[in-house]
Amino acid sequence: MAVTESSSLLTNSGSGGLGKLAKEYDPTLSWRLLFYVNVFFSCVSFSIILPSLQPYLSRNGAGAYFYGLTVAIYSVGEMIGAVAFGKVYESLTVRYEGGAKTTLLMCIGLGIIGSSLYVAGDIFGSPYMIMWGRMLQGLWTGGKQVVEQTYLSETAPPDRVTELTSELGTFAILGFVCGPSFGALFTSIDVNLGNGLVLDAYTAPGWFILALCVVIFGVVCVSFQPEPAPSFEGSKAGGGLGKLGGERDHAFERSYTMDSGGAGSGSGGGGTDVLAPPNEKGLTVLLLLFIIHFFSFAVQETITTPFVLQAYGWTQRDVNLLFVGVGIVSLVTSVGVKYATRCVDDYHLLITSLLVGLFGSLVLIDSFPGWGGPQVLPAGRFFLGFTLITVAFPFGRNVSLSVFSQILGPTPQGEWFGWMFAAGAVPRIIGPSWSLYALDVACKLEHMDCFLGGRTWLEFSVTGGLFAVGVAAAMAYKKDLKPYGE
Repeated sequence: MAVTESSSLLTNSGSGGLGKLAKEYDPTLSWRLLFYVNVFFSCVSFSIILPSLQPYLSRNGAGAYFYGLTVAIYSVGEMIGAVAFGKVYESLTVRYEGGAKTTLLMCIGLGIIGSSLYVAGDIFGSPYMIMWGRMLQGLWTGGKQVVEQTYLSETAPPDRVTELTSELGTFAILGFVCGPSFGALFTSIDVNLGNGLVLDAYTAPGWFILALCVVIFGVVCVSFQPEPAPSFEGSKAGGGLGKLGGERDHAFERSYTMDSGGAGSGSGGGGTDVLAPPNEKGLTVLLLLFIIHFFSFAVQETITTPFVLQAYGWTQRDVNLLFVGVGIVSLVTSVGVKYATRCVDDYHLLITSLLVGLFGSLVLIDSFPGWGGPQVLPAGRFFLGFTLITVAFPFGRNVSLSVFSQILGPTPQGEWFGWMFAAGAVPRIIGPSWSLYALDVACKLEHMDCFLGGRTWLEFSVTGGLFAVGVAAAMAYKKDLKPYGE
C-alpha cells in the first residue's frame, strides 16, 4: 500500500482546495496566545535566574563547582523532560481528547514544585534544594516545549506549520533574551519578611517564576480546550510505525490516500492499513542540524559577556544593550521567516540558515596562528558575526522543527519531538564549558598569554566546521528531507 499526501508541504502549495479550506477554518487562534505567553515565560525562567544564581548559591554555602553543576542540571532536566513528556503526550492523546491538556498541566505542576524548592533553598540555607529546584524547572520547560510544538504540528493547517512554528519560536527566543532584563527589575528589592523569608535580588526571580507558574496553571485549566487528536492504534515498530485508526474531523486535515502496489504494508483487501515508518535518514539529518544550531547558540550566549567586557572594555550597560539588540534581531528574523515560508520552500530556507551560520562563524575568527592577522577580533567583525549567528539560530530552529513534523506526517509525533528537544538540550550542557575553554586553549596552542577575552580562531573554526558539515549533510540527503509519503 502506498501512502501519498494530497499537498506538498515543502513547496507550500496551499493555494488549492486544502489551503483555501485551511484559511477559511483556522482553529489555531484558540491556543496561539496561550502557547506564546506560556513559552515566553518558561524560557524567561532559564535566563532570568542566571545573573543572580552564583551569588545566591554562594550565600547558601555553595562553591564554584556547585554553581556549574546547577547551571548544567537545568539543561539535563530539559533533556529528560522532553523525552519523558513526549512519551506521556503520545500515550494520553490517543486515549482521550484532553490528553494534551493533562500533559501540559503536569509539566507546569513540576514548574510550580521546582520554583517552590528554589525559593525554599534560601529559607533553609540548602543549595541542594536550589539545585533540584532548577532541575524540576528544566523538566517543566523541556516537557512544555514538546507538548506545545507537537500539538501545533498535529492541529495546524499543513501549509501553516512553518509559519506558526516560527511565531512560537519567536516567543521562545525572546524569553531567553529578555530574561536578564526582567531580572534587572529586581536588583533594587531588599525586604526582610521575617521567619527567614527574604525578598531581594536573589530570591525575587524565583518568586516571580513561581507566581507565573501558578497563574499559567490556572489559565490552562480554564481556557485550553484541546481539539481531538488523531487516533493511532497498534505497535510502533521502527521507532514510529503505527496504524491509522481514525481521522480528525477537521476541514484542513492532511489527506492521505491508500492505493495498491506501494511501499507500505497492509492487511490485504480490507481492514486497517499499516502506515509505513517515516524516513529515519531525514529525521536523523534534522536532529544533527538542530544540534548544530543549538551548539552555536550556546557558544554565543556563553562567551559574549566575558569577551566584550575584556576585549573592548564595555560596561554592563553596553552588554545589556547588546542583548536588547539580540531580541530585536531575533524578532525581525522570525517575522521574516514567517513571510518567507509563503514564497520559498522549506528546504532552501534550511540551507540558508546553515550558510548564514557558517559565514557568521568565519567572520568571528580573529586570525589563524602564523597568518599575521589581528590578535583581538575587531569590533566591527564582532558585530557582523554576532548578528549573523543571531539570525541563523531562530531561522534554523524554526524551519528544522517544521520539516521534522512534515517528515513524520501521520506518525504520532510526541515521542519524536521529545527526542528532538532532548538533542537540542545536549549542546547547552556541554557548550558553555567548551566555549570558555576554547578561548583559553587557543592562546596556549600559540604559546602566548591569554588576554583581552582570548583568541577566537579555535572556537569558531569548530563552529564553522559544524555548519559546513550541516550544509553537506542537508545537500547529500536532500531527497530524504521531503514530507511523509513523497
